[in-house]
Amino acid sequence: MSVDRLAELSRPAPVAGGVDSQTQPAPGRYEMRPLLSSQSDPSSMDGFLNEISHIQETIRGINENISRVESLQSSMLQAADAREEARIRSQLDSMTSETQQFMTHVKQKIKEIEPTSRHSDLAIRKNQFSNVTKSFMDTIQRHRQVALDFQKAESRQYERQIRIANPNATPDEIDQAISQAEQGRPAVFAQQLMQSMTNEQRRYDGQQTLDAVKERHEDIRRLAKSVEELSSLFEEMQFLLENQAKVLAQIEESSYQVVGDMEKGTQEVGKAVHYAKMTRKKKWICFGIFAVIVIIIVIVLAVHFAPSGGSGGGGDQSGGQPQQ
Repeated sequence: MSVDRLAELSRPAPVAGGVDSQTQPAPGRYEMRPLLSSQSDPSSMDGFLNEISHIQETIRGINENISRVESLQSSMLQAADAREEARIRSQLDSMTSETQQFMTHVKQKIKEIEPTSRHSDLAIRKNQFSNVTKSFMDTIQRHRQVALDFQKAESRQYERQIRIANPNATPDEIDQAISQAEQGRPAVFAQQLMQSMTNEQRRYDGQQTLDAVKERHEDIRRLAKSVEELSSLFEEMQFLLENQAKVLAQIEESSYQVVGDMEKGTQEVGKAVHYAKMTRKKKWICFGIFAVIVIIIVIVLAVHFAPSGGSGGGGDQSGGQPQQ
């Protein structure tokens, strides 16, 4: 039974003794351990670092899940009969779907913590964001490579099944059937190959062989779609990382320009202060010169217009003597 772990992210893990037997996974079913959802506010540094830890923990869980997917793929290729193969295929589909959901969750979280120019601690955020994004991209690439390897193995199995069911099938016909599966097209050509079997082959293999070919066709189609989705996700993360680098480079360049402008402004202010001091000094010198000139003028005027007391007194005395 597939378990929706994303719905459980915000719920605590159930107590082992209280789990009902009907909800326990079947034998051989791999279960991804629950990952707690982060409720931190990424706008603060503590919240940002908590989100980084949550994303790293989820990526580790995804890598564990990829290892389980790889193990299930190997078991499916070695299945003894169609019944066992169907059981493993069901487990593999559930695990692959679950892993894809967690990868979507990580993608959303990474976009939520993307640094912007409004953050004062931009350098720390930049390094942490870059590291966790690259780690996620490595995980995507690993998952994609596992899917590609399994797709090749499934194609070889597909080819063997067609050859067993219809030995008269040509290599070109088989390649066309595989190509149709990889392109996500219906298994029309494979059915035509199966319908060209002889009556003896139909009695021997019957509908079981046709069903097996159809299942293998669907496996290849799903794998091709998964590889395409993982490639798109990888490119999206790569674009996000490159765009973030460009934005941060522009912010740093703007910061350097602001610092340069501030330094130039400081120099200009210093020059202005110096010129202001020189201007004030010249004003005081001019004022001093003006004051000296005024004082000299006052002295000259005072001397010029002052009354002559000695010459006036002598005239009076000579005019007052009696004549003999």
